Amino acid sequence: MSFRLDQYSQPLLEAVLGSLREGIIVIDRQTEVVLYNQAAVDVFNLSPVMTGPLRLIDITRNKAIHDGFQQVLREGRPFDTNLEIFGIQERTFSFRATPLLMPSAHEVVGAIGVFFDVTQLVRLERVRREFFANLSHELRTPLTSILAYVETLLNGALYDQENNLQFLRIINKHAMRMQNLVRDIADLSAIEAGEFKLDPVTIELKGFVDNLAVLVAPEAAARQVTFRNEVTPGVYVQADPQALEQILMNLIINAVKFNRPGGEVVVTAGFEGDTRTIIAVRDTGVGIEAKHLPRIFERLYRVDKSRSQEVGGTGLGLAIVKHLVLNHGGDISVDSTPGVGSEFRIRLPRPPLPS
Repeated sequence: MSFRLDQYSQPLLEAVLGSLREGIIVIDRQTEVVLYNQAAVDVFNLSPVMTGPLRLIDITRNKAIHDGFQQVLREGRPFDTNLEIFGIQERTFSFRATPLLMPSAHEVVGAIGVFFDVTQLVRLERVRREFFANLSHELRTPLTSILAYVETLLNGALYDQENNLQFLRIINKHAMRMQNLVRDIADLSAIEAGEFKLDPVTIELKGFVDNLAVLVAPEAAARQVTFRNEVTPGVYVQADPQALEQILMNLIINAVKFNRPGGEVVVTAGFEGDTRTIIAVRDTGVGIEAKHLPRIFERLYRVDKSRSQEVGGTGLGLAIVKHLVLNHGGDISVDSTPGVGSEFRIRLPRPPLPS
């Protein structure tokens, strides 16, 4: 048995389904499509010129979808699964198909399929799992070293005048690394929760970056990297001074650490229209492969784990930078070429123009 909607029900149902974000497909027992909404058109990247009777095979050839609908029609019970649909980009959907019953005879006359986009949820779950895996690794490494050297000292090395101070220095180094990691996690959690209150003021960038140059100088000299402040006088930004220092110091120190001997780090800035100030931190360092660029602002994501361990850092700096910039109502972007260098650009509010 098949079914059709009458002239009154069809427009009402189309209006209701058109308001939903979930993709909806309704089929009869012969898998002919009775109804679908605009969200389904987007899900399956359907041509707007499709006319005439459609079958399910005309909309998708995904085996899991066909199997699900067939099970519903055959057994009269719901079907649930997660599946990937490849259109303009790969997306993950939670697919649920349920039977349509003829009330009088309790006969299955068709099925309705609902496609809920869970791409973002799946990505966030992956990021969460990777974060805790990376956090465990970041804590395990220094903790293992601390325990090993403490055990060595307790077993007699405490009285070894040639090595005991060296062992204590190593313990102190790893303890400091753990302390920095815990501090950055606490800072990031406070920023994400909105507990980091911003107090934006008008800041002249030339002098502000000159002050940061003093803090950067020892690290730059140790790595034989030249730091240049090329911000022209008269460029201002509306930002919280403490947050702006944290943003720029993270970007500059990263640019110094992931550089090469004889390389350089350059800071520039200028106005972008009447409402934005753009600040750029450019380096001549190792660069970042394109596949890593979408993820470098994730917590504890490391492009090169061996290199990251060598230069230090907690792996949370760029995540902190991103959230501080967003909290200012700004944005951040990056261009990078492996072996050539990277340029990070942040856009923050420009001070109001005089009336």
